[in-house]
Amino acid sequence: MTTTLISPVIVAREMLISLENNMVFANLCHRAYEKEYKQKGATVVARKPTSFTATAFTSAAAASTITESSVAIILNQHWDVSFEVSSQELSLDVVSFNEQFINPAAKAIAQAVDATCIQLAGTAIAAHYPVSSTPVVSDIAGLEAVMDVMKVPQGDRRLVFAPVTRASYMSLDSFLNADKRGDGPRALREAELGRVLGFDTYMDQNILTVTTAIDNTATAVLQGTLTAAGTLAGTVLRVDLGGTSEVLGVGDVFKITGYDAWHVITTASTLGSGTGLANFSPAMDANSTYASGSTVTFQGDARTNLAFHKNAFAFVSAPLAPPIGGAKSAVVNHNGLACRVVYDYTMTSKKNWISVDFLCGFKVLDKSLAARLCDAR
Repeated sequence: MTTTLISPVIVAREMLISLENNMVFANLCHRAYEKEYKQKGATVVARKPTSFTATAFTSAAAASTITESSVAIILNQHWDVSFEVSSQELSLDVVSFNEQFINPAAKAIAQAVDATCIQLAGTAIAAHYPVSSTPVVSDIAGLEAVMDVMKVPQGDRRLVFAPVTRASYMSLDSFLNADKRGDGPRALREAELGRVLGFDTYMDQNILTVTTAIDNTATAVLQGTLTAAGTLAGTVLRVDLGGTSEVLGVGDVFKITGYDAWHVITTASTLGSGTGLANFSPAMDANSTYASGSTVTFQGDARTNLAFHKNAFAFVSAPLAPPIGGAKSAVVNHNGLACRVVYDYTMTSKKNWISVDFLCGFKVLDKSLAARLCDAR
């Protein structure tokens, strides 16, 4: 009796379907796909959505020059799940093999992809709105206002909650009665909370919690009158923390009282008494005067729920080359995702192995299209 074994192609196809169905955040970003074989560290060029500038019409229309812009994205995420299988297990039907091996492997890779992308996104965004001590729907309205002031397009706005933050809003009528689309991969359908105040809302278990050494109770003040012509130079200012010293980490955010803009630390540094606070984004407004003694407020520990337009972030996948040497393998793509499956046999242990790996990259395209909903409760 001949036994039909599950082939690498079948594993790869089922793996990609399951992988797409288990990613939340990555599925909500601008997606791109590279058709050529790549390896970790390679750079791919992804096309960015075209933008235009409107001009006032007088007597003749001014033709806009269409320039297709692009962005270089490094494929620096290479995720692998390898596991031992027996010949009997390889002879299982596809449904059973899915349940026992493929779905758990896909969930592991999806978890790693989402967590890494959210980490990169969450620590890059400065604009944010704080969650109330008792969350109310006006928090979402305030976040919407932040996005409106930043001129984020009304369509394709997404808001991704951490589980704890999500739970605090789910008893509100706006969420209980929110309409759901019910389309897209399974993870999006299951994570979708509905459309609330202009946001398609979701839950992702990987939402980042920023833990910082400095909190919003610290008394920090500016030193001197800071102007574009004075001591203010782009992204450098001087702050007095009252004789104490604190370590600022990447992703910490602060604002100056009297000004709406928040700023995010881009390089870890130590803030002491009267030391320069550098390496933050965006730069100070060169047209504003920051008075001496103004309070500098730092956001303390918080869950960084993310609100963003689809084009704020880019996620790209590329196929890995099949191995040389005659190993059984398959490289398959599906809906802009690609994975490689390789079968191997270890002579010393007399065991079969399956290796599934996935290559991808992530990049922040436009920080001005995203904001945090900070939950410090």
